[in-house]
Amino acid sequence: MGRQKPTVDIVIPAFNEETIISATISECLRLPRYTVRVLVVVDGKTVDKTASKAKKAGATVIRTREKGGKGAIFRHSFSYLRSDYVIQIDADHQFQPKEITKLVEPLRHGIDVTLGTRYQQGSMVEMYSVSFLKLFGSFFLSFMTSLFASQKITDVMAGFKGFRKDVLLSLSPRTNHFGYEAELVITAAKRKYKILNVPITYTARPTGSSSVSSMKHGFLVLSTIIKTGLKRR
Repeated sequence: MGRQKPTVDIVIPAFNEETIISATISECLRLPRYTVRVLVVVDGKTVDKTASKAKKAGATVIRTREKGGKGAIFRHSFSYLRSDYVIQIDADHQFQPKEITKLVEPLRHGIDVTLGTRYQQGSMVEMYSVSFLKLFGSFFLSFMTSLFASQKITDVMAGFKGFRKDVLLSLSPRTNHFGYEAELVITAAKRKYKILNVPITYTARPTGSSSVSSMKHGFLVLSTIIKTGLKRR
């Protein structure tokens, strides 16, 4: 009788991603080393066929009426988690599902949180896939996060992270917008969880375009970093 495969829940927050969601899900489901469930959490403001295409591709679709942002959407998945490990990956296929193994394996060997990073030796970033403004903002927000986390965090805003399920649930993030990414990391560091930066590959969007306002969300994330950093454990 063969050994039971590790179980992994892959959470994909999605907002109007009908053109790429099927490909992202298909690659996630092809991971050979794990028993995988893909949970696509569809933003309440979505107006396209993301949900129906995700279901057809084999994902469990979680619809939410919440319109509070990516953090609220990600948090909505918590009550559906069943596996030992949880991976968060963006829907737009800029992060590579085939690299999920890079984030899961350290979790199986003593690490509590894995952070996919585009800005560390061993990472590969396709030319022009990150604008100068986003690059500067990412470096600055990661620097600020590192100060409050008391350890080097190289890419706090990358939407490609891994957690032991019990650790993720214990972090209890409250931020509804993109700042939840930093809240999770700083809270984990304050609670002395083991965090590992993992070099990954990042490419340009194969289709569609981002609707995120870098300046607006940057200020929101910075305020979350400061608020979480100053909060008691």
